[in-house]
This record gives sequence, C-alpha cells and structure tokens, in this order.
Amino acid sequence: MPFVEINYKNIYFDPEVQEMCVSNNFTCPFYEHSWSCPPASPYLEKQIGTYKEFYLVYSKFDMENYLKEQKKKHPKRSELYLKSKLYYSSIHSTELDEEFDKFLSQYDKPYSKRLLLYSGTCNYCNVQDAGNCTYDSGEPCRFPKNRKYSMEAVGIEVIKTVVKLDQDIGYPSKKYTYKFGLACFK
Repeated sequence: MPFVEINYKNIYFDPEVQEMCVSNNFTCPFYEHSWSCPPASPYLEKQIGTYKEFYLVYSKFDMENYLKEQKKKHPKRSELYLKSKLYYSSIHSTELDEEFDKFLSQYDKPYSKRLLLYSGTCNYCNVQDAGNCTYDSGEPCRFPKNRKYSMEAVGIEVIKTVVKLDQDIGYPSKKYTYKFGLACFK
C-alpha cells in the first residue's frame, strides 16, 4: 500500500505555492473556479502544525506503458497530446481516493480529528452527481464538510516535500507519474 509516515518538519510550506496556480505561462483551469482552489482555499501551515501524525499517501501510474499503448493505437498523435489528454481525463480520477480508502481502512489508532489533503481540485460534487462546483455561480459549497483541498491549495510545496524525504518512493521517475495526498491526525 503506497503511504509513508512523515514528520511535520518534513512538510515544506510556502504561501507562494498558492500563487503557482496562475502565472504568465500557465493558469490552472480551476483557479478562481472552485471552492477548494486558490484564491478561495486557506493557507493551513499553522493549523496543520497542530496535528500529531502525518502520512504521505500516493498513487502511482505507469506513464511509460500508457504512452507505448496509446502510440500503437494512435501513431500520429504526439506525446504531448497524449499526456495532456490523460491529464484532463485524470482530473476527476479516483486512484488517490482509492489509496486513501485503503489506508484509512487499516489505520487503527484513535484520533480526535483528521485532515485529508488530496491532489488536484475537489471532485466531490461530480462524484455525488451533483453537477459542477458552485463557486462560479456564487452559491455556497454544497458539501463543505466533504470539500477536498489539495496539498498545493493549502500552501504545501509537494515536490520539495517528497524529494527531501528519506524514503524509497521512486520519485521523481521517467516511467511513473504520481498523485500525492496527506493524512493528518490529532
């Protein structure tokens, strides 16, 4: 099961991470369009610091084999096109959710509170067949207790956090892509 326990001191926080969603070269399609994304998402360094246990949970996707299979099916499509198509189709994927479910089903320590941070934008409304996020309509979030923030949305620099861990996760990789989440317990 892909997860590792980490220390709070190994989580790299930076308020500028929330600003990485929009730049001259790239604007995330969910920036200013989701209750779980900047600028609506809170910076949580102090709040996360009140938790006692931290687990990096992750999913791993074999990008190398995916590209080989897709190139056989669609030889005229570029690698960039295939990766971008995968990116947009994976926005609402559930691999990381499934890894969280597995992790939580075996987590047997008592806790009074937990915080789960995911990858990407919240997809809870879509999973519930409730439609798109209500952010653009100005209506409040339909499911505020189930809202899924990403690590980046709350100010965690995921790449720096993962790279500085002394763990054999296999990241970065040319073969695999990863989605990371964080489970915090009090």
